[in-house]
Amino acid sequence: MKVWIKVLLACLMMAHQCLYAVEVDRLYEVEIIAESEREPDRISAIKQAMRRVLMRILAGNNVFQDRTVKNVLANATSYVKEYQYSLAETKHKEARLMRVLFDEEKLVTALRTGRYGLWNEIRPTTLVWLVVEQDGVKRFFDSDTMPEIEWVLKKSSEQKKIPVLFPIQDLAEKRVLSIADVLSAYSEHLLEVSVRYEVVSTLAGKLVKKGECWEAEWTLYFDEKIEQWGSPCSSISQAVLIGFQGVYERLSKYYAAKPEKKEVGSIVMKVEGIRRGIELMQVTDYLNALPMIKTVTWEAAEEGRNVYRVFYRGSREVLDGQFAAGDVLRLENAAKNDAEEVRYRFLRK
Repeated sequence: MKVWIKVLLACLMMAHQCLYAVEVDRLYEVEIIAESEREPDRISAIKQAMRRVLMRILAGNNVFQDRTVKNVLANATSYVKEYQYSLAETKHKEARLMRVLFDEEKLVTALRTGRYGLWNEIRPTTLVWLVVEQDGVKRFFDSDTMPEIEWVLKKSSEQKKIPVLFPIQDLAEKRVLSIADVLSAYSEHLLEVSVRYEVVSTLAGKLVKKGECWEAEWTLYFDEKIEQWGSPCSSISQAVLIGFQGVYERLSKYYAAKPEKKEVGSIVMKVEGIRRGIELMQVTDYLNALPMIKTVTWEAAEEGRNVYRVFYRGSREVLDGQFAAGDVLRLENAAKNDAEEVRYRFLRK
C-alpha cells in the first residue's frame, strides 16, 4: 500500500493525531549476527530475528507463551522472504552480520489467528526529554557531546520501531524549562513546553552513571495517564532499551488492531423452489457473494430440495439477517440459531 494511502487511513481513524503519525520503515526486516554461514547457525539467527520482529508488532504480555506465536517462531524460516550476509568482517572469524526480511503478508495472516493485537507501521512520534547524570553532574542530553548515548538511543528506538523526537532546546526553551522541571513529580510545566512539538506521548528519562553501569528512570505521559518504570544498574544499551520497551508496551496496547474474535460454523441449507440449472447457479453465486460465507458446496438433490453445505464466519443471527435482507431466500422453518439444518425457499423473480 502506498505511503499516502496509509497516512490517509491513519488520519481518518485518528484525525486529531495526523500531525504526529509517521510510517516507520523496515518493520519486518532485521539485522542479526549469525555465528557462521552454516545451516544450524543460519536457522538460529533467523529465529532470533523473528523474535525481534514479533516484539515490535505484537501487543500484549507473555507473547511467546501463546500457541500461535510459538508455531510461528518454530517455523520462522518458512516466513523468510530473503536474507543476505554482510561482506564486512566481525570480531569473530566465522560470524557474519545477516539481514533477514520476512514476508509481511504471510506472517500477519498467521498471527491474526492468535489472540494478540498487531501494531502496523503507522506510529506516533514520542518526544524524549532526557537528563544524563555523571560524576554527580546533571545535564540535558546533547548529541554533540554525548555520541555514545546518541548511538544507543537511535539503536534502541530502531529496534522497537518507536519514532522519537528530541527537543531543540533553543534559548527560549532553556529559559522556561529546567532539569528540575523534567525530573519533577509535577508535570504541568513540562507538558506545557512540550505542546509546541504537537505530540501526544512524552517520555521523560534520567540516566545515571554508577561506576561501570547505568541506572535509569522513565516517566511516560500518554492518554492523560502517567506511568513510571526503571531499570537496575546495567549496560547503557540495556538501560535505554528498557525505556523504549516500556513506551512500546503502553503505546502498542492503545494503537494495535485487535484480532478478530469471530466464531466459525457451518450449516446444511435445503433450498426448495429451484427448478432450472440457471436458478441453481443463481443461488450458488448469491451465497458465495455474501461476505460472511467462506465456502459453499452443493451436495445433493433430495425430495425436491437442493442441499448445500455452507461454512461461514461470524454470528448466525447476523447471517440469517443477511439472508432476510437479500430477497433471494426465505426461511421456511423456524429453526434455532444453533440448528445445523435449515430450510429455505428460493424466491423466483
